[in-house]
Amino acid sequence: TRGEVDIGFSGRESHPRSRELLSSLPLAIDYEVLFSDVPCVWLRKDHPALHETWNLDTFLRYPHISICWEQSDTWALDNVLQELGRERTIAMSLPEFEQSLFMAAQPDNLLLATAPRYCQYYNQLHQLPLVALPLPFDESQQKKLEVPFTLLWHKRNSHNPKIVWLRETIKNLYASMA
Repeated sequence: TRGEVDIGFSGRESHPRSRELLSSLPLAIDYEVLFSDVPCVWLRKDHPALHETWNLDTFLRYPHISICWEQSDTWALDNVLQELGRERTIAMSLPEFEQSLFMAAQPDNLLLATAPRYCQYYNQLHQLPLVALPLPFDESQQKKLEVPFTLLWHKRNSHNPKIVWLRETIKNLYASMA
C-alpha cells in the first residue's frame, strides 16, 4: 500500500537444522501457515523404478533433479539422507519445482524430481506423463520434510485493513489445500 512489499508467500522447511524454519523469521514479521505439504517423488509413468520395490535403495539408485534454494542445491531432504548415512546423486539443478517436473517427464531419462504434492495441479494442467510416489522414509523423517506454505507480513501491517483484506482473500484461495 506504500510502494513496499506488504505481503509475502513462502515455503519454509521443518528440519531442525534448517535455516528456513518459521522460528528463524525476524521478530518484525508476522505469519500464518496456509497449508503444509510433504514432498513426493515424481517420475515418468514408464520409469524402470516402477518395476522395482520402492524403497530407499531404489530412490537413491537413480539420478536426481535438485531445486536450487537460497543458492544451495541441498535442503532438508539431504539432511535426512545424511542422518541415515546416505546421499543422492544430483544430476541437474533447477530454480523451480515446475521445471523439475517438466524435465522428469522427458522421454528416455531416468531423472527423479522431488517436489511438493501440490505440483499435481501443474502435472494435470500440462498432462505430463508423471506419477508421484511417497518419499521412502518413516513418519519421523517425513515430518522433517514437511513444508509449511506461509503468508508473511510486517507487524506494522497486522491491522491495516487493506492488508487484512488481502490476507483473508489469499487464505480463502488456499482453504481447500489446508
